Parts: sequence; C-alpha cells; structure tokens
Amino acid sequence: MKRFAAVVSVAFLIVLLAPLSAAAQSVTDTPNRLRLDVTQMNPRVLTSTSTTLNITGTVANVGDRRITDLQVKLDLGERLGTEKQVRSAMSGTPAAAATSTKFLDIDPGTLEPGQTGQFTITVRLDGTAGGLRVPNAGVYPLLVNVNGTPAYGGQARLASLSLLLPVLGAPGKPQAQPPADPSEVTVVWPIADTRPRIVAAPFNGKVVLGEDVLAGDLRPGGRLDALVSSALAVRDDAQLSRSICYAVDPDLLDTVDAMSHGYEVRTPTGNVPGSGADAAKAWLGSLRQLVANQCVIQMPYADADLSALAGVRGGDLMAYALNTAQHVQQLIGTQPLPGVLWADGPLDSAALTALQNAGIRTLVADPADLSGDAEDAATVKGTSLRAQPADSLVATGLAGARGRSASAAATPPDDPAIGAQNGLAALAFRGLTGSTGSVLVTPPRRWSLPEAELTRLLQGVGDLINRRMLATLPLNQLLATAPAETTTMNYTAEDVAAATPTSVTGTMSSIEATMADLRSAMAIDPVAQVDPDQLLMPLRYALVRNTSTAWQPGTDAAEVSAADSRTQLQALLGQVTVDTPGVPISLASGSAPLPVFLHNFLPVQVNVRVTLNNSTGLRTGDIGDVLLPAGLGSNNKITIPAEALRAGRFSVTVALSTPGGTQLGSPARFELRSNQYGVVTLVLTIAGGVALVLLSGRQIYRRVRGRGKQ
Repeated sequence: MKRFAAVVSVAFLIVLLAPLSAAAQSVTDTPNRLRLDVTQMNPRVLTSTSTTLNITGTVANVGDRRITDLQVKLDLGERLGTEKQVRSAMSGTPAAAATSTKFLDIDPGTLEPGQTGQFTITVRLDGTAGGLRVPNAGVYPLLVNVNGTPAYGGQARLASLSLLLPVLGAPGKPQAQPPADPSEVTVVWPIADTRPRIVAAPFNGKVVLGEDVLAGDLRPGGRLDALVSSALAVRDDAQLSRSICYAVDPDLLDTVDAMSHGYEVRTPTGNVPGSGADAAKAWLGSLRQLVANQCVIQMPYADADLSALAGVRGGDLMAYALNTAQHVQQLIGTQPLPGVLWADGPLDSAALTALQNAGIRTLVADPADLSGDAEDAATVKGTSLRAQPADSLVATGLAGARGRSASAAATPPDDPAIGAQNGLAALAFRGLTGSTGSVLVTPPRRWSLPEAELTRLLQGVGDLINRRMLATLPLNQLLATAPAETTTMNYTAEDVAAATPTSVTGTMSSIEATMADLRSAMAIDPVAQVDPDQLLMPLRYALVRNTSTAWQPGTDAAEVSAADSRTQLQALLGQVTVDTPGVPISLASGSAPLPVFLHNFLPVQVNVRVTLNNSTGLRTGDIGDVLLPAGLGSNNKITIPAEALRAGRFSVTVALSTPGGTQLGSPARFELRSNQYGVVTLVLTIAGGVALVLLSGRQIYRRVRGRGKQ
C-alpha cells in the first residue's frame, strides 16, 4: 500500500513538473513557421572588460499562418567542462538554462506569411537588469529563443538558434590566465570553388563556362572575394599570418586565369561573352598579394575523387590531378609546399599507392577517415605516407553537426554563421584547457560566409594567439615532427557508394582510351611546333573534373560533366575531315581514280587511314595511310584507284580513322555512275558466255546422239 502511494505521488509530481521541464528544454515538434537569422553578435568572445552582449537578427514567417505575440529571449547554459559536452552543445541540442533574459517584443509583433520582423537584444552580463550572469571564464551554450502564437494554435517556441559563447574572462573579474604550455595552432585556409565551371576548353581558344556565377563570386562581396579579402585584412598580424597556410585548388586558378583573358558562357541559345574578365584579373592580383611569401599547399585538381580517378585506365589521369605545383607557382607566384596534399575524404589502397608514386608524402586528413579517430600525426599502414589529422572538435564546430534531438524549428548547427562562432569557441576551449599539443584547423573546403564573418573569425584566432591562449605554429614546422604512430585509412562501403558513379568512370575510361589512340596517330608538325600532349591536355583536365567531390551524390552532375568531356572529344576528332566532289563521278571507261579531299584543322600532324564502305560493285586499289600536315584545313587531295564491277548508279561512303580505328570527322559520300563494264566485268561476262555456249553445245550433242541410237 505504501509502495502504491509512493508511485502515485511520483506520478503526480511528474505530471505537475512536466510543463516546467518542457519550458526549460523548449524542444517541440512545431513545424517550420519562422526562419531565424542572427545578423550581428557583439562581442563574439567575452573578456573581463565586456559589460554587455548585443545580438541583432531577423525572423521571417515562412509558414502559411499569421503569427502574433512574437517575442525573443536569450538562455545561457552552464559552463561546458568536457569535450563531450562541447560536442553535444555544437550538435544543436539546447542546454538547460542557468540564466535567462526576459522576453522582448519583436518589431512588428505580428507577421503575416512572407513578412519579416527584426529584433535587437542588448543585455548586461552581470545578472542585473534582467541580463545574463556569466560567472567564470569558459565556453557556454547560448540559445536565442523566439516564441509566438500561430493562428489556430497556442503559444510555442517557433524558432531557435543554439551556439557557443567563449568567455576569456568573466565580466568584472580577472582575465583567465593563459596555460603554461598553450596549444599550438595552424590554420589551413581554403581557396576553392564550390564546383568546377569549365565545360569546354579548346586549344588556344576561349574557355567556355557552364554559367557566369563565378564572375559574381570574384567581385567585391562575392564568396571568393570574401575568402581573400578577409585574409588580407589580418595580413599585418604577423603571428596569425605565420599560422595560416593557404590551400588552393589548381582548377580554380586555371579557370580564373582563363576568364581574365576573355571567355564565353554557354546558354540554351548559344555561347555569349562572359562578364567577369576584369573581376578575374583583380581577384588574381589580390590572391598573389595574399600568398606572397606565405605557406601554400595544394588540393587535388578540381578537388578530385582520387580513389575513383586511380581506377580509370590504371591511374593514367592521376598525374594531372596531383602534379600541378609548378603550374600553381606560375599562376600565383608562390611554390606550394612540396609533397603536401589536402584531399577530400578517405582514399583506397590504389589511390594511396598513386600518391606515393606522384611524390606525395603528407596528407592533411579528417581524423574520422583514420582508424581510431587519430589525433596525432601517423604513418598510413603499408605506405610511407604521413597522415596529419585536423582537430576534430574545431572542425566539427566549423562544419556543424546536426543533432538528433534538435527540433524542426531550430536553425541547423551547420549554418555557416553558427559554424564560424562555434569553431572559434572550440578553439577558445582548446586554449582555456590547454588540452592538446597542436591544433590543425581545417574549415569546410567549400564554405560560404560574408567577408565580415570571416574577418571576425580570423581576428578571433589572432586575439587568442596574442593573449597567449594559443601559440602560433607554421605548417612546415608541424610537419617536421616525425610521426610516432601508424594508422589505416577507413575506406568503407559507404565511401564506395558515395564515390564517383561507375557509369562516369566507365565513360572516362572509354574517352581516355580513344585519346590514347589519337595521340599515337599524332606527331609534331615541323612548322606549327605544337606538342600533341599540350593539345590533349585540356581534355584530360576535363576528365579529372568529372570526378570532382563537389558533385553531390544522388545527382546527375557527374554524368553531365562526363557528357561535356565526350562532346569536347568529338569536337577534337571532328577537326580532321574528308570531302568528296559535290557532283556525281562518271566512270566512263570502267575504271578511274576517285578524288578525295582531306582536311586537318589541328596544329599537329595526323596519320589517317581512308576506308571505303558500301562499295559493292566497285573494286579499289590499295589505300595506304596518309600523314596530314597541320594547317587551317588546307586541301590534301589524294586519288583512289577504282574499277566498276557493274554498270549503273550507286553510292560509296568514304571515312577517315586513325590507324588504330578511331573515327575522325564524319564520313563523306560518292555518287558514282558507270557507263561501261570494267576489265574484270568484261572477262567475267565473256567467261560466262563461253560457259553457256559449251553447256548448250553439250546438251545438243547428247540429244543428237540419243536419236541416232534409236
């Protein structure tokens, strides 16, 4: 009986406290009705001199109902003491509030569908006047919470945004003491496009882009301009600059360089001039200024899927993805660190072998791609490659990791603005705890943030260094230490499923095989002096782009890229053509030479084979291979000995190919008329006549002899 009463009492308390618990956690299943954006947060890092926290933002009604009573408040959780707690907070899971502000009205307080409101919150940090109380240095979870009442519903949390607030010194208290042995930080700053842009790159012709988006990204305010301009803004901070190494994608450099010389954009109605030549020149100039005398490392060309690329014709194309250091230096004036590569994702054994053969010695790696989530440099088992893992906590903060318990109304933690703040907070956590020897920071390679956000992030890193919470460590010094452990690369079934589709690599193998045969038929022309390999190089780089890791799994983008490569190959093959006379040819004597005109628009010599098809009724002489000189389609006339085997009118197709069988250009057609029999035809006719006479005579002889016997 006592036990039953206790159970009832507990149940009653649970029911009674349930609303309070729900209010504290504020995790609802409310469908998305509001979009919350924080546009400014100042300061990003609290110090002992900070007195207030100011946050401004907007809320947009993205649902189909009117929303009234819109209010916003801030919740600050308890200080995060462990890495596990920091990771949980970065996942977007709201923490229980230790201190909160009052709800403040949003202007306007009522939003119709499609309307946007604004808010500004300025709160004290000493717990007075309805503000937040920040007791000590550390990293705290901060929640921006928006409540409202949708039509036909009750008041609920309709939007929230969870992020981390680093505190280097509690307001009014002494600054946190830097650790005796601070963690050393190295930052890899990515200079890469969100995807390849080139769809055609004819030799000595204008590059063609699939669209003109890149021009906007290069202009002031654009994504790529922000990456360069923000880094230039902190260039004078010597300690921070020593910690930064710029990772560049050679494909982006090639594309921008080509744009600077004039380019075209493909449209449904044909190519049109591109608009970004001046922006490309200016951006390249800024990039050269940024990386002068600075650390630079390479990404694979077009950020290629190296495991897929290694499987195309035995890895024939790997050199084009990896051996680009000299070309990078030509374009930006700085030599990349030799043998260092920042590749995207894990690599299979074939790719690892190819890397060693290409002279790669160090891989900047995601620790999740290594066995045991390695935190220190290690040698990849079975190779001589060094794997240098990034700091997974900071990388998670910068990239964001969606938590399972985050509500539908919450701004996802992989939002770039949240990522920048959380990444800075993770770095502050490393500095405050001194929990690791070195911290290699690798932001998302294709992230997109406004210049102001990127500048604040870099300034925050510099401030942590200048406050001696972190120490600077150039990348070449980090890589100078010998790895003490071994690791393996985790290339799983999921990685295979997410890799470049086999339909694409199959197309690439076919194109590469055709190119190899075409190359064997080419030679340097003594006048034009063009290396055939230079002529084919744009197409080989196009094949590397087919495997870009920027092509999202589940889309047909890689297939479209492969189709563009096939089109480029056909355009190349189509520059060697054959023509025939436009009028029918009469073989009045039964035999006559057939005139054929061969044209080579390529700047190299090409060895071609002429083949006649559908030639029933025509006997031709031996046609040897013909070496066509380079030229602007100049006529190379040859004659083909031919003899008609029958009278009448008929068609014959003449085609060109390499000696290896690759078709060149489009076949041409002869229209032939034969008025007389040829020698062979006459001999056959006479022989047939003689045979007919002999057979007839024999039959008559047998009949006469048979009558005589009667």
